[in-house]
Amino acid sequence: MKRIAILGARGQLGSLLHKSLLKSQEFEILALSRKAGEGYLCFNPFQDDWKILGKVDVFVNVAGIIRESKNEAFFEVHTELLRVLIENRNGIGNPRLIHVSVLGSDLSSGSAFLNSKAKGEAIVLKQDDALVLRPSLICLPNNLLVQKLILLLDISRYLGNRALLPATFPQHKIQPVMPQDVLQAIERAIQVQDLPVKTLDLVGPDPITFGELMTLAAKVRNQRLIPIEIPKNLVDIVTRNFVSVWFPEILDYEQFKLLFKDNVGDASPMKEWLRRAPLSSTEFWISAFSKPD
Repeated sequence: MKRIAILGARGQLGSLLHKSLLKSQEFEILALSRKAGEGYLCFNPFQDDWKILGKVDVFVNVAGIIRESKNEAFFEVHTELLRVLIENRNGIGNPRLIHVSVLGSDLSSGSAFLNSKAKGEAIVLKQDDALVLRPSLICLPNNLLVQKLILLLDISRYLGNRALLPATFPQHKIQPVMPQDVLQAIERAIQVQDLPVKTLDLVGPDPITFGELMTLAAKVRNQRLIPIEIPKNLVDIVTRNFVSVWFPEILDYEQFKLLFKDNVGDASPMKEWLRRAPLSSTEFWISAFSKPD
């Protein structure tokens, strides 16, 4: 029986992975979390002795944040955590490493989020028997993009259904991936005898623009929408100096920067890895934008 440790087991993706792996009789699961709870091992990777984990066969890191706080910074969670993991790898039996990063990570990026992700990947990629998975936006319930687009529609109602958008934003593309595909990719990485690749991009079958998503959201919510593009540099100044400072729940500056980068990839390697075509996300978006009954 393989012992599988999941770091970040309380997060949206981590909790789904935990539940999925528990269905198998082949695995003993160590669900690691900084917070105590039934079914979880309270574990702080920066403070606790890693030897309390015992011998681990596969270590899956799904820990990550999408917004910095007073207690958590991108560099700490996405980079420094990986350094600590590697330092303690031998002490827990030199397990296989499966690290979930993000599509579009980039060492030269001006985004602290993407930069810290890339630095973490670089640490893992130097290791033997290690795999970096790079999912695009994962279609998890009530994800941040869904929240922001619904908020945009709600605000537009007070502006005569006008949506004030930074120029070029509606044309940028993402290639969302369904969580079932991500889970299956992780589970296969756990089970194969040898890892044939070091990295794998996880993307859905079709790219979609932000503009197309907004149109779909308005249609599902039976709302008229009049997009009005305004100069990006003006929105940049207002977002950086006002919105992200006083109303970060609307949009912080780090999130703003991510809106102007296509996040797409080649689905062929993922199709080969899963041995099937990736799932469409169309029904997910329709359900996500639908108003509660």
